[in-house]
Amino acid sequence: MIDLGTHKHLLALLFAALFFFIYTPDFSLANSADVRQAVILFDEKVNNELLEQYSESIDYVYEAIPAATITVTETQKKALSMAKDVESIEFDMPVKSSAQTVPYGYKLVGAEKRLPSTLTGKGIKIGILDSGIDTKHPDLAGRTAGGICLMDVIDAQACANTFNDDYGHGTHVAGIIAANNNTIGTVGIAPNASLYSIKVLDSNGFGTTSTMLKGIDYGIKQKLDILNISITTPDQDSALQKMLQQAYDSGILIIAAAGNIGEPAKSGSSTVQYPAKYESVIAVSSIDSSKKMDPGSSIGKEVELAAPGVNIYSTYPTSIQSSGYYHLTGTSMAAPYVTGMAALYMEKYPEMTNVQIRKLLQRNALDLGAAGRDAYFGYGLVQADLYPVEGEVKLPYTMDGKGKITIDTSMLASRFGKYHVYRGTSLVKKNAAADQFVDYASKGALSYHFYPVENGVKADIPAAMLKISNTGPALSDISTSIWYNRFVIYLHHEKILQGYQNNAIRPTSKITRGEAAILIGKALGYDGAVRKTRFTDVTDQVLASGYIEQLAQNKIITGFSDKTFRPYDEVSRAEMAILIAKAYKIKTSTVSTMKDLSANVTGYQYINGMINAGIVTGFADNTFRPGMKITRAEFAKFLSLTMNPDMR
Repeated sequence: MIDLGTHKHLLALLFAALFFFIYTPDFSLANSADVRQAVILFDEKVNNELLEQYSESIDYVYEAIPAATITVTETQKKALSMAKDVESIEFDMPVKSSAQTVPYGYKLVGAEKRLPSTLTGKGIKIGILDSGIDTKHPDLAGRTAGGICLMDVIDAQACANTFNDDYGHGTHVAGIIAANNNTIGTVGIAPNASLYSIKVLDSNGFGTTSTMLKGIDYGIKQKLDILNISITTPDQDSALQKMLQQAYDSGILIIAAAGNIGEPAKSGSSTVQYPAKYESVIAVSSIDSSKKMDPGSSIGKEVELAAPGVNIYSTYPTSIQSSGYYHLTGTSMAAPYVTGMAALYMEKYPEMTNVQIRKLLQRNALDLGAAGRDAYFGYGLVQADLYPVEGEVKLPYTMDGKGKITIDTSMLASRFGKYHVYRGTSLVKKNAAADQFVDYASKGALSYHFYPVENGVKADIPAAMLKISNTGPALSDISTSIWYNRFVIYLHHEKILQGYQNNAIRPTSKITRGEAAILIGKALGYDGAVRKTRFTDVTDQVLASGYIEQLAQNKIITGFSDKTFRPYDEVSRAEMAILIAKAYKIKTSTVSTMKDLSANVTGYQYINGMINAGIVTGFADNTFRPGMKITRAEFAKFLSLTMNPDMR
């Protein structure tokens, strides 16, 4: 229980007097200066019981992070800050747009040189945290795919006009990103991107950290690709930082205006504002048509990219500006150039993560100022990606129609020596050096990324990318994107794992000892004809009887002391390792690297041998878990890696 003390009213009067001299936009739900909105961040989960007892009201509870917007007195805020499960509590701080005043930028960023020229940002979902979008603007017709007004966090009447723009700033940002490529006005960098109007600023261009938090929360739930935040605040906020990190970790690329404070008074310091200052966010500074630094742009080590931001012509609400267009200056205008370009990158490289797209934007930037990254331009002026559509290196390939794909990697090997191969987002081959890469997949779409490895370090950007519409077998219960697809199809290709009559493999079912015997027997080339066996529970009526007896004859299996084999029992990880190691004569070892493997574990020497051969691995906690039962897919993986070392 928190002791609020006996001086609550005295403290309230004292802080009320102090707040009288501090300017804060009147977003409060109460008239008293002693009562304000705050954002409280908990360690693990929101403690509603605590908030009900020590706040005037609970205004909003966030879903993505354990935080809430509440209305509190200063005394209540101090009391809550001492609760053991509270990470931070901070008063709502004002945020504002970064435009200063009243487009060459399209050419300056090389948008007309993009490869392929057909890129338009189609299919990319962009959230614009701002004052809304004029959805009726003729140059933005069809661009807004959705939206929400979140100003009701601070004013219940602020969303009467939904998420439409009554200030102008958000519409100007939207036009830079996605104004239609038509015969009027201007054209955006990504004119076919889908925009989401997230209204977090009022008709004066002001909002609070609560509106920002709720807007980012909305973006996460909508699974947006990019968030453009042309909004700044000088104040660090723990909940905002955590919410942005959550958005970034969920796959959203976040791009924000660096701010309009100009150069710092002290050399080496930073004037970059929040949220651009956070590590999860790309901070964008502003330059003019001559690629010179905008004197009003904030600078600092956090600046990552630069973009046009001086005297930018873009769309404006017709209700405010009858022409529907206006010139504005500021890092607010620079950030959407980076956002539009990022949308083109995402359309071009749909398999890349937000982290990879960020690296590619850095790599392709036109270096300005001091060599390398600097506090003014970051990595440089954002530029269109000029790589050919399938990467720098062309890779011919063939398919045999039965699941096998052979890719000619000779150009890659000769140029870089070693390379990593990713299938989708999964690393399937590390430090490859061969002139060809062979893979296996069922029928469907596949994408491969080949990353050069130089001096033992994987490059950030792939040297080659390949999209394949595979003609392999159509199996009903596995997709090309699932991790075990390549292993199952390899065994299918080798006629070891044929599946069931409806083209199903049942990969997630636990594998039995009898089924494992069939797979091993087929892999070893046994005939498998049903027969009598030495085991009392395996008659010639058991489908696996032939393989079981042949494996026993070759001393690969021994059964149990009661002369049974138990063909319908499920296979453990230890049994799998013993069976495969014996079948393929894998070198054993008595030295264990896993903490749950010792001489007390039956077959531990076989398990160690399989680990040393790179066929099996343990878990993140350095355990092998020998007694855990395995699935048909897992068994297929281990058998494939044993049979075909090139798949390791």
